Amino acid sequence: MNAKSLALAASAAVILASCSIGKPIPTATTYVVDLSTPATRTAKIERSESLRMGDVRVAAAFAGTSLVYRVDDVQYASDPYNAFIAEPGAVLGSAMADWLDRAGPFRTVAQPGSRRSASYVLESTVTDLYGDFRTGRAPAAVVTVQFALVDLTGTRPRVVLERTINRRTELAQASPAALVGGYGQALAEILAELDAGLRTAIAK
Repeated sequence: MNAKSLALAASAAVILASCSIGKPIPTATTYVVDLSTPATRTAKIERSESLRMGDVRVAAAFAGTSLVYRVDDVQYASDPYNAFIAEPGAVLGSAMADWLDRAGPFRTVAQPGSRRSASYVLESTVTDLYGDFRTGRAPAAVVTVQFALVDLTGTRPRVVLERTINRRTELAQASPAALVGGYGQALAEILAELDAGLRTAIAK
């Protein structure tokens, strides 16, 4: 499915929905994001520090549950029939906390919203989260995350690491399922890159 087809499909869905008063509303297909641990990673190195994943903020343009596609240089389309199973910040925050708990340098990693005390908190803001389905380009999942690691062990919190990491992961096809799979791959690569910075920051 190319960008033009996606745009037409999204428009048709809106028209059909408006013409279906009194009929059952079609159910959206919902997705979660799975972040597999990279096969090339070394074994996890346990340290005594603990981490709490802060609530993940998502830029307003991508903060809804519907998947978002970029269809030309200035136009984006949301897809109400293919969506995250919950708000994307919650979906991504849970997935990132699980990945860091499995593969990161911390003894434990608490989920967003946890009241558990921790040595550090990782604040994250997702500024890009869309499928690039523009005509003439290979379809891709685009993800950008701004991170700030806050040390809570001193007399006052202090930021010990700030980093913005971007990934553009090419997809086999311009489809919702392929896009969500691409998000998982992109985020796993982003966290693998962040991991080196985390280890250096907490070792100081």
